[in-house]
Amino acid sequence: MKSMARVRKVGWALLVFGMSVCAAAQNSPQSQPETAPAPAFGQNAPVLNPENPPVSGLDVPSLELRTATRSFISPGLLVSESADTNGNNQLGNSSGLESITRVLGALDLQQFWPKSDLFLEYLGGGAFYGNPFHAEQLQAVGLEAVTRWRTGQVTVRDAFSYLPDGAFVMGFGGVPGFGFANGGFATGMQGGGLPGLNSFGGALGSVGNIPRLANTAILDVVQAISPTSAITVAGGFSNTHFYDPTNTLINSDEVTVEAGYSHLLNRHDQIGVIYAFQLFQFPQETGGEIYSQIVNVRWSHTITGRLSLVVGAGPQYTELEEGGSYTRWSLSARAQLRYKFRRASLIASYEKYTSSGEGLFAGANTQVAALGYTRPLGRVWQFFSDVSYSHSTQLQNVAVGGAHAGSYNNTSAGVILRRHWGRSYDFFGSYSFGELAFNVPVSIGGSTGRTSQRQTGAIGVEWHPKPTRIE
Repeated sequence: MKSMARVRKVGWALLVFGMSVCAAAQNSPQSQPETAPAPAFGQNAPVLNPENPPVSGLDVPSLELRTATRSFISPGLLVSESADTNGNNQLGNSSGLESITRVLGALDLQQFWPKSDLFLEYLGGGAFYGNPFHAEQLQAVGLEAVTRWRTGQVTVRDAFSYLPDGAFVMGFGGVPGFGFANGGFATGMQGGGLPGLNSFGGALGSVGNIPRLANTAILDVVQAISPTSAITVAGGFSNTHFYDPTNTLINSDEVTVEAGYSHLLNRHDQIGVIYAFQLFQFPQETGGEIYSQIVNVRWSHTITGRLSLVVGAGPQYTELEEGGSYTRWSLSARAQLRYKFRRASLIASYEKYTSSGEGLFAGANTQVAALGYTRPLGRVWQFFSDVSYSHSTQLQNVAVGGAHAGSYNNTSAGVILRRHWGRSYDFFGSYSFGELAFNVPVSIGGSTGRTSQRQTGAIGVEWHPKPTRIE
């Protein structure tokens, strides 16, 4: 328990340090009016171009090429009604058709200074289940703070969520809440860094309506060492806690530290190498600790505003504690294609990495493939869709807790049709499918079976009034 407490202190230290760096930069003397847009950084170092950031870092090129420079506060409200074929998320037989009403409110803050940016969002509300009637709260907070200097930048990110079960996310396939209040809608498959880094703290599978609290804090630094080369350093902490009355699901902490080097070959191509260390911690009776060391070689090809392709792979050395200790070698890999057509956008990704096991295992070898597609249909209609598949294999056998199975698959798919009504309202209809399948029958959350399947249809309305400028 003492070691887990120390790990949590490391995570909070990373977050506090990053926020203090940003605050110091914001309070420094300013040579430009506050209303001036943030200046371009790294003009003497093309490798720091924000439209083609270092391939070993956490940022990815933007295909939207947005240039918003105004500070604002923006509220939002969402009300939806859905019909769920397995509202209790049970294994085996479906729990029957159930209606679920969700009411969510959000507040966005976007603040720009000459050398720093701050993005902050809170989202919260409730889910009201009809059979039998009960209510559950939903909470999420997202933070991103950036401070730049001529040859580099430091960014701190934090994502916190409290959800009634892991099968529901407030954003469509993405981090809960991000972009909701200002009308944004992300597929959730963007982000650079180590394979699996954007998934840690997330849920690849769930059983039962078991509330979970998850928090992820990441601090990363980029520093150019020449016009065409840069070094990157990042540290992240994540923890997941399940409020499980049966004590079946496994709580976990995760620490990741990575360092990388990127070199710009030409205007469109980069190569890079990353070394990372990861520590997974579980309650001693359910698995102890897992240590991983990873080397990842990476190549990227970017065409500004149109194409972003990243491919990387490398060896991973893992040491496990399971009534002693043993080691193993495996492959760590990541590939992501983001392409913008004239009127549509496509994101495809594949990752192979070691995960915490999402409460079902005390560590797992995980592979995830995902595809997202968005397209406007005329002036006021928009279409969104995504599909994903993951396969997780148990890393270590545990006597207490978790799912006593060798592996599980998680499949999900969904579509949303959205209509803008004036400047302040969006109406939408959605359909989603999800299936969690173990290789053998298991007992979790008071139900027993091999699969848990859900189909959900929903309609709803969003209200997001004109943002209020705070400059």
